Amino acid sequence: MKQIRIGNVKIDNLCAAEAVDFALDDSHAPCFVVTPNAVMLEKCRHDPTLVALLNRATLSLADGVGVVRAARRIGTPLVGRVAGIEFGEALLFRAEQEGLRVFLLGGEDGIAARAAERLQKKHPALCICGTYWGYFEEGGEEECRLISALRQTRPDLLFVCMGFPLQEQWISANLDRLSELRVIAGLGGSLDVWAGKVRRAPRLFSRMGLEWAWRMAHEPKKRLSQLPLLVRFSLFGHRG
Repeated sequence: MKQIRIGNVKIDNLCAAEAVDFALDDSHAPCFVVTPNAVMLEKCRHDPTLVALLNRATLSLADGVGVVRAARRIGTPLVGRVAGIEFGEALLFRAEQEGLRVFLLGGEDGIAARAAERLQKKHPALCICGTYWGYFEEGGEEECRLISALRQTRPDLLFVCMGFPLQEQWISANLDRLSELRVIAGLGGSLDVWAGKVRRAPRLFSRMGLEWAWRMAHEPKKRLSQLPLLVRFSLFGHRG
């Protein structure tokens, strides 16, 4: 599998279909998936521990047009972007077809359950075997209950949606306890979208590479703090 590096972070040069096939290949189980975007990669430029965290993943996908443009500027073009939520939806489609069990982890109280309900309507044959919210204390009693729930429900796929770097840190710390799973993917805000709490940018914005503008307009408090990072990353490849 061909890889490139952007600021020392490994990115796998795969299209969405190839990424799904790779993730579900049992020879990689458990497949730890990360989806670096421009904000994540800019943070990594100043924190080598975040670089090491992302590079521990089995599969690293370019989430966002900013990452694709940066790869092109440094002379290592990618076949395209693989947005985390689209990768997750492709996995859900395969899970429905192949009878795989899915567990949703993350979000505020009730978000994972609401996402499961809406996804179940979209994919009637999909088996969502469990949900859990993302605001638990690591190493505490509630985390023990979560691990117990995962062992009892025996999911094939675990989607962890707690935001970067918390989700990647949690996955990395628990890989040994989750060795029987096939795929463990950090998918950021995907649960909020699936639950209907957040609306994705229209396709036109995505095709034009303006998803950031849509998010800025609809989540200004959250997204404005990320603007300096996006601006700095947009200069990546132009700097010496």
